[in-house]
Amino acid sequence: MTDSGSAIDNAVFDERLANFQKWQETPWGQLRYSVVAANLDRHLDDRPLRVLDVAGGNGREAVRLAARGHHVTVLDVAPVSLAGARDIAAEHGVAGLVEVREGDAHDVADLFAGQAFDLMLCHNLLQYVPDPAVVVRGIVTCLKPGGLLSVVGPNAYAVPLEAAVRELDLATARSAVDARYKPNVVYGKDVPVLTSDEIGGHLGGAGLDVVGHYGVMNVCNLVADNDIKYDPDFFGRLEELEIALAGRMPYPLTARMFHLIAQRPR
Repeated sequence: MTDSGSAIDNAVFDERLANFQKWQETPWGQLRYSVVAANLDRHLDDRPLRVLDVAGGNGREAVRLAARGHHVTVLDVAPVSLAGARDIAAEHGVAGLVEVREGDAHDVADLFAGQAFDLMLCHNLLQYVPDPAVVVRGIVTCLKPGGLLSVVGPNAYAVPLEAAVRELDLATARSAVDARYKPNVVYGKDVPVLTSDEIGGHLGGAGLDVVGHYGVMNVCNLVADNDIKYDPDFFGRLEELEIALAGRMPYPLTARMFHLIAQRPR
């Protein structure tokens, strides 16, 4: 999922795959995928696209896109995760539309030299690399003119709000205002938090225009009662609310994750 110089060693992603899969099945994990998909839908039409999912892990998003007729290549450094992507694609009947490739995000330009993609996903990757700007510039070399790059990352502005509102921990909230790292419970490590302004600057520096700014999990992580999120009726209403808030300012500014969609000029 990331490069060899990241805060988390590559092997950890396979070692902690079971933790990640468990998180994927939680209500908040499901919201992460459904809200991102709804945001992307605002920018996609019905034509089949060639998609590269950089650090695509076990293929959860790749399968969703393949089910809509898109051809998706999943790039990841974790072989066990890639095997999972193959299995999930087969289970959903889209194995012919999902290709897996083992490789590092920093090597996209070399691995896919001479190829161009309509849509590239860079979801939950940039917090694990030493220099996000370098990765963004490399990825963009394989993006078609008019193509879209979708970036999802952890939002620094959400961290003090969660500590104060959800945990009622004002001391942690105060220290989080200036903190650049937060604990990642899935991988058992502290990872950097980012801002949409910071990553938007990298996208602009790579020659892209930001055409969409969304929030992912605007309210879910402020609700302390996790048990109620497993209730289907509550979850359905929560998902509806999250999708409604995702693109409506100022909510994206304080969401758990930011979601930027950028376009390479034609």
